[in-house]
Amino acid sequence: MRSHPFALPSFVALLGFAIAWAGCGNAGGAPRIEAGTPCVRCGMETRDLRWAAARRVDGRVRVYDSIECALKDALPRGTAAGSELYLADFTTAALHRSDSLWVVRADIPSPMGGGYAAFLDRSAAERVALERNGRAGRLADFVAGEAAAMDAPAPGARR
Repeated sequence: MRSHPFALPSFVALLGFAIAWAGCGNAGGAPRIEAGTPCVRCGMETRDLRWAAARRVDGRVRVYDSIECALKDALPRGTAAGSELYLADFTTAALHRSDSLWVVRADIPSPMGGGYAAFLDRSAAERVALERNGRAGRLADFVAGEAAAMDAPAPGARR
């Protein structure tokens, strides 16, 4: 059986295009975090990716070992125009845009002790909040509280 003379070159060109397109597919999606990457805020290694976060700013990715590090890194400078914050879904460790997740702040052992975790599934977030003496909401619900806590004086400090 004889193949068409253009079949192989066309297939190779199509395969090359598909590989190139797939390689660029992550440019606008969630960044990748490798275990062991140091947190840009505290310097701790990002070991358990279920707690991780990443922010894409001006084409660069800032990796955090916890949601609280991401919040504290963003607050003093304000959020840069065009930056995107991604949080890991605690159930799968996959990164998603922060505005698509449900965040829990509760008695859970997060890397920096702030008790934050994020969930793609709202019912899972609410269940963890109920079981761990916390509350669930969108990240924006917690940002104002973090800003106030950072402005508050340390216990025993004078203003």
